[in-house]
Amino acid sequence: MFYEVRVLDRKGKVKKVLSSKSLSKRYWNSFFEGPGAAEALKKPKGKKESEANDKSKAGYKNLYFSED
Repeated sequence: MFYEVRVLDRKGKVKKVLSSKSLSKRYWNSFFEGPGAAEALKKPKGKKESEANDKSKAGYKNLYFSED
């Protein structure tokens, strides 16, 4: 959510008013069209299943809990 912004001059008088709707449009347009937008829309890379299920790695559960 964006709040209305009032731009003031040196004397404190309102020079410009930016509505919340225009600020929202500006933000989302720059988000999807700006630099790095293609990377932001890609699926995040996670661990492979074989790495996540590897029991040979030392970890909290592997050190303190056994499957026996």
